[in-house]
Order: sequence, then C-alpha cells, then structure tokens
Amino acid sequence: MRNSDNMPHFNKFGTGCFFTALPLAFCLGLSFLLPSEAAAQSGWTKGKKEGFYQLSFQSMNSNDYYTLGGELLETNQFSQQSLVFYGEYGVTDRFTIIANLPLQTWNGFETTERVSGLGDLRLEFKHSILKKYLPLSISIAPELPIGKANNFAKSTINDFEQINLPSGDGEFNVWSTLASSFALPNAPFYGTIFASYNMRTQYDGVQFSDQFALGAEIGYHIAQKVWVNARLNALATVGGDLLIATDFVRGDGTEYTSFSFGASVPVYKKINLSINYRNFNDLIFDRKNLYSAGVVSVGVYYERK
Repeated sequence: MRNSDNMPHFNKFGTGCFFTALPLAFCLGLSFLLPSEAAAQSGWTKGKKEGFYQLSFQSMNSNDYYTLGGELLETNQFSQQSLVFYGEYGVTDRFTIIANLPLQTWNGFETTERVSGLGDLRLEFKHSILKKYLPLSISIAPELPIGKANNFAKSTINDFEQINLPSGDGEFNVWSTLASSFALPNAPFYGTIFASYNMRTQYDGVQFSDQFALGAEIGYHIAQKVWVNARLNALATVGGDLLIATDFVRGDGTEYTSFSFGASVPVYKKINLSINYRNFNDLIFDRKNLYSAGVVSVGVYYERK
C-alpha cells in the first residue's frame, strides 16, 4: 500500500500525525543506524593494548516509510546524516572495551528545517570465552541516553508548526550478545554469526518493547590488500504486536532484515579507507516502523596491533 500524500502534517505539540513513528533503530545514530556497521559483532577480542579506531560519515534519504503494520507509505523525503566514532581497545587478550558514539546526527524532512545533535553512547564490554580454535565471545553493552531526546524542527511551510527529530532515544537500554567466528587456516577467509538481546527501559513514562537481533558476516582478503565483506542482519520486537507507536523516532516496534557489502583498503601505513553500502528487505523479518533506503558509509580507520 502506498499513500500518495507527500506532505507531513504537524500539530502544536510537535508530533507528526501522518508519520506516527520514525525509527531511531534505523536512523544511523540509527542506535541502531543499529549501532553503526563498523560495530559488526564477532567471536574475537583484541589482543592486549591492540586497538581499532574509526571515524565514519553515513548518509540516507528516503520517502518510503513502513508502518507498524508493515504497510508501505510514501511521505515527503526524510534525510539523515551522521558522523560516528567507533573504537575498540584490548585491555587484556580476552577482554575488550568498545565505544560507539554518533558525534553529530542531522535530521530533516523536505518540509522542515534540519536539526542536529549528539547521539547516544554505546559502551560494550566483551569477554572471550573461547579464543584459539573456535572463537566465542559474550558482551554486555549499555547504551547511555546522552543524546538529544527532544530536538524540534520547525516546518518551512508554517513556522508555528514543528516536529520532534531527536538525535537520541532518551532511554537507557542494554544489549547482550553471543558471537562466534572462524578463519580458514590456509585461506584469507573468515565468517561470523551472532545473536543479541536488547533490554529496553522507558522514556517520559512510556515503556519500550525489548528487541532481538541476529546476523552473519563473511569476509575475504584480496591479494593481501583489500578486505571485502558481506553481512546479513535482522531485528525483531519481542512481545505482542504494537498498534500505536510510542513516540516519533524512538524505534519501538521496529523490525527489518538488512544486507550490506563493504570494502577497506590501506592508504598510508596503518591508516585505512573503508566504504559500505547497506539496505533493507523482508527476508527474515518484514520491515515495520522504518524508513527504508540505501545507507552509504565512508570511513577512515587506524588499527594498532
């Protein structure tokens, strides 16, 4: 189903009557952009004092919104860009600390001004259960609501109307992840699978639904120069069907399947350039409460071994 109305409607409280829920889970700082694609899960931990640090810019534009019931509506175009820091540091050979922080996220519709703000900080504490033959890890990742939970954008058509486009979801939540990986002994090829559970809390008196995620990744090193990878991720809401979105851009009830392709190449000493393309479909879980479009990410990272 596609709605031909291309105009968002606003009320004096700043809530979109037409857009009942813009998903934070998709929005790149989309915590979900998920955490960013740099935050791919794996069974490996960093060695002691090893590190990985990346700064990336992500961008998407879409007028295809999937409702809580999975219906496709056409709205005026929503756009989001994010500048994201991602880092890993090996405290010991079996314990790694990971940080994912959208340093700035810009949100806007065709008929609104653009607003920006700091995103929520995700800190992940990762422990290696098995390391040598079949790497297996478990991690706990609290997400701290330091971003702007309320960030109103005025309409460019009627300046007395506004809509809330927050850069953070305003709630404290905790991701728990179990991941396993392998690498072929005689070929530069690896693979990973993982499953995660997101325990969500509440914002402004509204309780959010928990989430379940799973995914897989494969990668190959071409000529010992260029790493390429492909990923498949899926996210579902835990619990019954939601009839009403709790708020705009909070990600409650968001579901999807996503796929991505990426590559990285060294440019100078330990500095590397990466590029990634991500999009969404209904292969495992149907899209719900989601603006669906291609997400392009370009980043620069430094790896210390």
